[in-house]
Formats: sequence, C-alpha cells, structure tokens
Amino acid sequence: MGTTMTPLQPGTEATAQAAAFAIFGSDIPPIDPEEYDGSWRTTLHVIAEEWVGEGRFERHAARTAAALNALFATQKLYGVGSPETRADSDRLQPLIDRCRHFGITTADLIRHGAQFPEG
Repeated sequence: MGTTMTPLQPGTEATAQAAAFAIFGSDIPPIDPEEYDGSWRTTLHVIAEEWVGEGRFERHAARTAAALNALFATQKLYGVGSPETRADSDRLQPLIDRCRHFGITTADLIRHGAQFPEG
C-alpha cells in the first residue's frame, strides 16, 4: 500500500497545523526532535511515516473494510435510502475521509476484506 499525503494549499503554518489535527485528530504520535524542522508541513509527512511504521494504516484499512461490509449488509436488509443505512453511512464517512488522506485505495480495502456489491 502506498502512502500519499494530500498536498496542502500554499498558506500559513497555522493552516498546516490545523490540517494535521483535522487529519489525525488527537492521535498524533510523538515526533523525535531530529525529525521535526519546525514546520507543520514536514510534520504531516513524519506523522504519516510513523503511522505506517506502527501498522496504523493497515488497521485503519481493516476497520474501514469492516464498516463498509456492515453498511452493505444494512443496505441489503433495509434498503439503500433507509434511515438505518443513512446512519451507517454517516458513521462511515470519517473513515473514508481518512482513507483518502492516507492514500488507502479500493484495492487496499478489498485486500482487507471489503466485499463491494457487484453492479
């Protein structure tokens, strides 16, 4: 699985810092001082590498695949537009957003057990 980071638009360090907290929440791993040059833009990439090293990308892909499968089961049981399906979809959206930030692909999700409906 490749790791990619969504490029930040040119702006201030405050924008990069806000992006780090939006992407990673309060789950930002400790960063060694020699890996940090004072720039949050650099820090985003260091965090991503830490997550890869700790297996967090793999766990996130597996968790998202399981949530997708639950959504598909709910859709099959209650229908696509049902309140239950919408609730599952709302809970899934943050996981999908994080997948986009991390560069987790559909193929990665399938590898972790996601069973997308055919057609």
